[in-house]
Amino acid sequence: MKKVLGILFFYFCFTTTTVSAQGGGGGGQQLDPAARAAMMKERYKALGCNDVQVDSVMAITNDFRPKMMALRDLDQDARAEKMKEINDERNKRLEKALPAEIAKKVIEAMSQQRPGGGRAPNQ
Repeated sequence: MKKVLGILFFYFCFTTTTVSAQGGGGGGQQLDPAARAAMMKERYKALGCNDVQVDSVMAITNDFRPKMMALRDLDQDARAEKMKEINDERNKRLEKALPAEIAKKVIEAMSQQRPGGGRAPNQ
């Protein structure tokens, strides 16, 4: 009887660990658009942006979102080339809209995000 209870205990622990590993987090992927926008605003504020600057950054990134989404159908090489062009254009707008040191921080933070909306490469 003790063996059966022991096996059931370990089975229960294993399944609950697996279930919790699959849950929520996801780097913001499970958030609704309003929650994701709030999270991004907080991230930009942490980089030193004031409310007006945060709104500018959000407007600029929202302007470039459709251009990035349009790249989905391109092959990998063409997509990388076009993405670089779009990112360069976005960075120029950010540099015009923000003070130099804040623009540098924002651009660096954006460049550290994974391509593909947070998905791991080759997926």
